[in-house]
Formats: sequence, structure tokens, C-alpha cells
Amino acid sequence: MEKTILSAHADPQEFKKFLTNAVCFISLGLGTASLGPILPFLADNVRVSIGQISFVFTAQNLGYLLGSVGGSWLYDHFKSHKLMAFSLGLMVVMGLLIPLMSWYYALLVVLLFFGLGLGTIDAGGNLNLMWLLQSRVGPFMNALHFSFGLGAFLSPIIISYVMAWSGGSLMWAMWALVILYLPGLIGLITFESPENIATKDHHGITTPVNYRMIIPIILLFFLSVGIQTGFGGWVFTYVSELSIADVSKAALMTSLFWGAMTLGRMIAIPFSKKVEPHLMLLISCILTVLTMGLILIWPLSSWMMWVGSAGLGLATATIFPTLMAFAEARMTMTGRITGLFFLGSGLGMMVLPMLLGQIFEYLGGYLMMLTLFALAALALVIMIFLNKNRFQEKVRDADA
Repeated sequence: MEKTILSAHADPQEFKKFLTNAVCFISLGLGTASLGPILPFLADNVRVSIGQISFVFTAQNLGYLLGSVGGSWLYDHFKSHKLMAFSLGLMVVMGLLIPLMSWYYALLVVLLFFGLGLGTIDAGGNLNLMWLLQSRVGPFMNALHFSFGLGAFLSPIIISYVMAWSGGSLMWAMWALVILYLPGLIGLITFESPENIATKDHHGITTPVNYRMIIPIILLFFLSVGIQTGFGGWVFTYVSELSIADVSKAALMTSLFWGAMTLGRMIAIPFSKKVEPHLMLLISCILTVLTMGLILIWPLSSWMMWVGSAGLGLATATIFPTLMAFAEARMTMTGRITGLFFLGSGLGMMVLPMLLGQIFEYLGGYLMMLTLFALAALALVIMIFLNKNRFQEKVRDADA
């Protein structure tokens, strides 16, 4: 059904290129969500503590940041499918090496390059669809990000079952994911790259940018992506290390979080046509605070972690895409401003999971969850501030 609806708006070649990018985004989700479930096993492999192994998030997400922020410049100079194929090939090689690393610093380097591939694929998939479909990109972009969520949902399940089947082998679990990267690589090599419309001169007239909006929005990107990757990356370790549930259930909770986030994006599609972005963001921030508050009330409850994983996935699902829509409605979205938003999200992805790991190691799991609650509350305060400014501007416009 989804294929029929989408293909009705694109010719066969366009649809094949869309499917290629969608498969690449499944690989992106598989790779992004893989680090959390294998975290304790990586720590055993390189013989370091949980606090030290948290820096693997920093290494991978630093690479992701460099790949996503620098991706726009690279895609202006290279054919997009060739660059994505190189990046996916880099993920294949690094994915094969991850379980073989027994030296801590070598593992950090490998994950840095793995993250570089992830970030470049992320930037490339989004740009490809905008260049390929232009004004018709809407439903395809939603489907693309659903593909990411599907990969993120499947990743912990695949890792858990392959490790159970192989007697706890981290190598076979990671290599199973690597095999799933190959279809996207084949598609990228097979089809030509879309034309880069960003290099054309459209002689457009830009409107003034409201710079007072930029910093709060960057902070929201930083906080929302940091909360998502922080909870998604550490819920497995939190649940298993504190004996809230066994390893298999901890993996399923991680999958539930990513699966709920994917479901939330699907549910939000019809609502986003009727509800304004600022209101959707406010609702999402409130639900995030409430969910983290419930986890703090019952921090060692297995049923609460099931509910909390699903609730937080649903609550945070639409924040990133809705923030982009909110910003687009408030200012002219130049490449420079978009890069700043990616910088905010990339820093959140890089810094906050590492910070949460240090808190978990030295202050305990409850303080880690309390930190997530505080970050969610700060995001809500910023969103209230943005809504207040918007209300004041509407009043001034009405008076004028």
C-alpha cells in the first residue's frame, strides 16, 4: 500500500532511487542504534569500566557530527551516490572491525570512522530526496525517516537474537548487521546520483532572518537529540546493570523505545496537517517531562521501564522534524542556518550520552535519569519561551 501511494507521485526511476535511499536509511538506523545493546560487551572486550566505555558514544557521535555537518559541502563537490557508497563501504569495514578491537583507543578510532559514515549517509539521504523530488518531497521524506526508525527498532532485536544463537558472540552479531548494509551499497552503485539543484542560481529573494530564534532552536535540537540518543543508548545498560530485567528484556526495551519513536512519527503525519508546529512541539516537550517524571517515581520497576521506554519514544518522536518545520515557518532556511541546526543536534548526540555515562558510573543510575528529566524540563522552558515570543509577535502584528 505504501509503495502504491508513493510511486503514484514518482516515475519508476525516481521511485527506485527513493527505495535505494530508504534502504540506506534502514542501514543508518541499524548502525545508530547498535551501540547501546553492545556497550557492556565492548567494555569487556577492551577491559574498561562502564564510565570509560561511555566515550565510545563521543567517538562515534563526533564522527557523525563531522559527517552530517560537513556533508552539505562534500555533496556540493562530489556525486551524491558515489559519496554515499564510499560512506556505506566505510561503515561495512568499520563494522567488521568493531568486535575485533581489544585495545580501547583503537576501538575509539574505529567508531569515529563508523560515525563519519553514518553522518555522511544521513546528510546524503536527505539532500538526495530534496534534489530528486523538490516540491513533492513531503511524503517521501516521512517514509525515509520511517526507514531509519525501522532500522533502529530492528537493531537491538537482531543483536540480541544473533548473540543468543551464537552463544554470546559479539562478532557474529555485528557482522549480521554488516550484511544488511550491502543492499543499500549495491543500490547506490547501480543508480545515478540526482542532480544537485542547490548549485543552481534560482535568483530568489531572501527574507530577513529572525536571529533571536536561532539560538533557542539550536538548544532545542541539542537537548532533544541528546535525550533521544542518551536514553536509547543507556537504557539497556541501566536496566541490565541494575537487575531490573535480564539482558534479552533490556534489548527488547531498547527496541521498544526506537519502535515507539518510529510509530510516533507515523501517527504524527495526519496530525501535523491540522496542528501547528509550535503546539506539537509544546505537547511533545510536556509528554517528555511527564514520562521522565514517572520513571523517577518508579526507577527500579520493570513495568515502568517498559512504559517509560514506549512513552519517551512516542513523546520525542516528532521533535526533530517538527523543529525543522517550525524554523522554516519563522525564518529563511539557508544552508548556513541548517548547518547550525545540525551542529546543535550533533553536539547533543556527542556530548550528552558521554555525560550520562559518567553520571551513571560515578553517581548511579537514578542520577542519570534525574539528569534526563532536568534536560527535558529545560527543553520545555525553552519551548514556552519560543511560544511566548510567537504570541507577542502575533499581538504586535494584529495591532499593526
